[in-house]
Amino acid sequence: MDGSSGTTGRDGRGTPKPLKNNATADGLWQFCLQHYSQQEVKHACLKLQDQFKGNVNLALLLAWLEDAGFSLTNTSLAALRQSITQSETLLGRYRLMRRDLKPQLSRGAYQKMLNYELTLEKFQQQVLLACINQQPWRENGPSALEMYCGQLDPAARYLYPTLTKGLHGLTE
Repeated sequence: MDGSSGTTGRDGRGTPKPLKNNATADGLWQFCLQHYSQQEVKHACLKLQDQFKGNVNLALLLAWLEDAGFSLTNTSLAALRQSITQSETLLGRYRLMRRDLKPQLSRGAYQKMLNYELTLEKFQQQVLLACINQQPWRENGPSALEMYCGQLDPAARYLYPTLTKGLHGLTE
């Protein structure tokens, strides 16, 4: 999905047409910023993260794929989850530290910490993109995002409709 090789996944189908102009780390980042800017989506992402220990970057990547009409197999989803274990540990520890230090920091210092956390988020998205380049995609398969929510906790499935709010047109 890096947009440079013209192929995506092991099956070599090529860059999906709806993602053709945005199949880059920056394209994913821009999609995430736009999608996450919806208050309902943001709140659902934070619930997924804080209540169900889900990964927001993975959820947004899966929403991006779903918006383009693609899904993943259980095996591919497991590979994506495995690929970010190290970066998720780092991000989680940093996020806790930032939250703990917030009362002691000036607004400017806190903003610098938030900006660095965004850098870590971008790095994690690059890890996800590198992994997904090795995975086969399925057209019009079951929702990988809904599957992911259910894997975290069956109760997390209620977040799926909100996580996909406003899709179908953001990547076109």
